Amino acid sequence: MHPNLLIVISLTIGFTLASLFAYVMQCLRLPSILGYLLAGYMIGPYFPGFVADHNVADQLAEIGVILMLFGVGLHFKIEDLVRVKNIAIPGAVGQTLIATIFTTIIVYNLGWSVQAGIIIGLCVGVASTVVLVRLLTDKKILNTPKGHIAVGWLVVEDIFTVIILLLLPTVAALSSGVTFSIVSVGGEILFLATKFCVLVLFMFTWGHKCIDYILTNIARMRSQELFTLTLIALVFLIATGSSVVFGTSIALGAFIAGMVVGKTTLKHQAAANALPLKDIFAVIFFLSVGMLFNPVAMVSHFTLFIGIISVILIVKPVVAYLITVFLGYSLNTALTIAISLAQIGEFSFILAEEAMNLKLIPDEGFDILVACALISISINPLLFLMIKPLESFIHKFTFFKKTENESFEKIVEHNKMLLKVLIVGYGPIGKAVTKIALDSGFVPIIIEQNIDTVSNMEEQHKILYGDSTDYNILKDALIEKANYLLITIPEITKIVKTVHAARHANPNIQIITRLQYIIEKPLLDELGVKYVCTESEALKAFTSLTRQLLDSNNHRAPD
Repeated sequence: MHPNLLIVISLTIGFTLASLFAYVMQCLRLPSILGYLLAGYMIGPYFPGFVADHNVADQLAEIGVILMLFGVGLHFKIEDLVRVKNIAIPGAVGQTLIATIFTTIIVYNLGWSVQAGIIIGLCVGVASTVVLVRLLTDKKILNTPKGHIAVGWLVVEDIFTVIILLLLPTVAALSSGVTFSIVSVGGEILFLATKFCVLVLFMFTWGHKCIDYILTNIARMRSQELFTLTLIALVFLIATGSSVVFGTSIALGAFIAGMVVGKTTLKHQAAANALPLKDIFAVIFFLSVGMLFNPVAMVSHFTLFIGIISVILIVKPVVAYLITVFLGYSLNTALTIAISLAQIGEFSFILAEEAMNLKLIPDEGFDILVACALISISINPLLFLMIKPLESFIHKFTFFKKTENESFEKIVEHNKMLLKVLIVGYGPIGKAVTKIALDSGFVPIIIEQNIDTVSNMEEQHKILYGDSTDYNILKDALIEKANYLLITIPEITKIVKTVHAARHANPNIQIITRLQYIIEKPLLDELGVKYVCTESEALKAFTSLTRQLLDSNNHRAPD
């Protein structure tokens, strides 16, 4: 094999097997993640045949982690983290503490040191944010209250793990006989906490202003290629800079970058541009995890494997469930949080690998953690199928009642059902039909690609900066819940692409659009656009047509 082609061949075989097994899993109505993990195992060193370059896979997987956590940060506002702090902080700390205690007892009784038990327990205590986000996205609950709780919970765990990771050299020195005073250890912890606070403070003040200024000026160029390139450059700069300068993890730096970009008016277009890259590299991440799987480790240390996997699949979810119920959340939320956290992943690998390099745990400990991670990641999607049966079973006991937190979830779902009109373009026609939609009892959502118009928009209107031809932008604008799509832009190419994307997301949506030339009408007729207004007297004709169509709908938005 030519050495220069090793990366290409590794990706070729990896993607081919991943797509094949993902297709099989989809046919069996199982999560695609299982297919990716199986494909990774088959190109790994513990399966006979072709062996991919694992060092390259690790680097590419790191890119997947960065893009995945950036996407999470985009949709996770700091207000969401503050809102769930009363459950995320005690939940993450309590669950990690109890998981560490149980794991330490198991490891110590099998002849290993208490030190190794504590470190392995900390590895077990933190779940995989990448896996969690992927599963919550697939279940369409990422951007719901319980999704925010789950992500906030893991953010707290990640921050806690980063602190432990930075303290490992001190622990290694202590274990080798070097003495430290309580004051010096406390001072180091305080120093690490201060650096993290400085990072957050900087990013949400000066950092936010710099990013908003850069992306806004790039957006004025109307070049999607340049916008995407600049966005990715900023994300990687912030993620790696956070790691090098402030000592955080790259994943946490990417999450903070996403939260900062999420506070700008360009967040929807940023998410749409980063999504395709994120999906590809997320597959590589799961391939790299599968490559680490060594079945021999499970057999050689079967008792330890059973003990640790029991903590992951039983102790952790039970503790998370009890904490969530105790804090007054609904049964469905408690079960969702509990099952979401019944796995371990990337942070467990990072922490265990660093501990292994510092001789704090034996090599076998790392192998067992990888095996437990693969098994738990594989089982976790299947556990989600048990939420409804478990909820029905537990509700038979009268002392379990729905709490007030469920009413908030119902309010969110109720608001999604309001009658919506999606308007593309906010020029003279867009402004006119927005007023008509409001007068007709609809909730107008506007997509506009002029960043200056979006920045100066009145706050009472819901407006998104982005390209309407992008399917993800239309989804962010809730096109799946919209009754009508009003396209007020004149360019036929963008109109056709917008209609295609809209029909894909919502086949039943009714569309009104304008045209510069009547000769273009047959093209839209083929796409099922029944209401077309030509350029001649466009404003008057378009608004008149819009008023007739909307007024013909006797429904009104609920009070």
